[in-house]
Amino acid sequence: MITQSPAKEGAVAAPKGPREVTAELKAEREKFYADLPKYQLGALWNVLDDALTPEPRIRSVPYLWKWSEVRPRVMRAGELVTAKEAERRVLYFLNPGLPPEKISAVGTLYAGIQLILPGEIARTHHHTPAATRFIIEGERAYTTVSGERTLMKKGDYVTTPNWTWHDHGNESDKPMLWLDGLDVPLVTELDAVFFELFVERTGNEVQPVTKPMEDASHRWAKNLRPTYQRHAGKFSPILNYRWDDCRSALQALRDDTGSPFDGIVLEYINPNTGGPSLPTMSAYLQLIRSSEHTKAHRHTASTVYHVAEGRGYSVIGGKRFDWAEGDTFVVPSWSWHEHASDGGEAVLFSFSDRPVLEAFDLIREQPLEAGYQR
Repeated sequence: MITQSPAKEGAVAAPKGPREVTAELKAEREKFYADLPKYQLGALWNVLDDALTPEPRIRSVPYLWKWSEVRPRVMRAGELVTAKEAERRVLYFLNPGLPPEKISAVGTLYAGIQLILPGEIARTHHHTPAATRFIIEGERAYTTVSGERTLMKKGDYVTTPNWTWHDHGNESDKPMLWLDGLDVPLVTELDAVFFELFVERTGNEVQPVTKPMEDASHRWAKNLRPTYQRHAGKFSPILNYRWDDCRSALQALRDDTGSPFDGIVLEYINPNTGGPSLPTMSAYLQLIRSSEHTKAHRHTASTVYHVAEGRGYSVIGGKRFDWAEGDTFVVPSWSWHEHASDGGEAVLFSFSDRPVLEAFDLIREQPLEAGYQR
């Protein structure tokens, strides 16, 4: 015979079967709930439907920034504020679905346009958010990262890994503009933002150049590596992925079948691992061939796109966005999207937070059964 232990003092017996929620019980519950915040507590069952949803509830919305509208305002900023005053003279993209204090273009990704005028120097600093640069306009400006300087020109993709000293300068006679991409929203949410000026550490505004020009390209970017050296970082050792090389590779594969959802798309990789160029952000160069219209799909990675060449349109979440060279647009997580060229080939640069989702096994992808959005 099994006997039940007597209830401990203070224990509450669970009700047997359905219970009637009387007005008295309802009033007691409301009083109980109202009292919980005094102790920094909350009742999970009251918010469970909002916390665990059948699909993601995305706050970011699809949006497109026209270069014809952005560039004049960036140039006006150059008339009003110096690079020294601004630390970094950038107009950043605000997603209209997010509150203005959240400086996110989409999801966990920040994006903006940086301007360096002839003769200017943006002094050396470092920070825990990692950064990418895609050069939109100009040439012969430079970035120095961890003592190595690279000259940049239109179409180059430049990496700035987390907590590396970096500065920019323009030795040409024309403005230099590029797309900045950072994981600032992610690092902020993780409470892991650190920032420091080089001058505070050393007394100097700009770091010394301690490596030969284009050292990383010679050392790591030729399908060769020094046998006597290993790259220890989790980020790519390549500083500058040259447009001429990357565009040629894309063109050489133009007759491949490619992806039904992305056409011919290549990823900028870390040559040591075959993985993304930065641990938290992956970057891509994508060819949408003449008259090509990719099929629709969606995934949990958020993406910032920049039109490097040509013109066309994307259908995102059922809405058409027409784009041309210089425009920037975003595809939020779990949003149906498809791309089409218009009047010839188009090339899209993009960066994404996919590596973060892959690291935590949170990547989900789904094709649209109908093929295209209606």
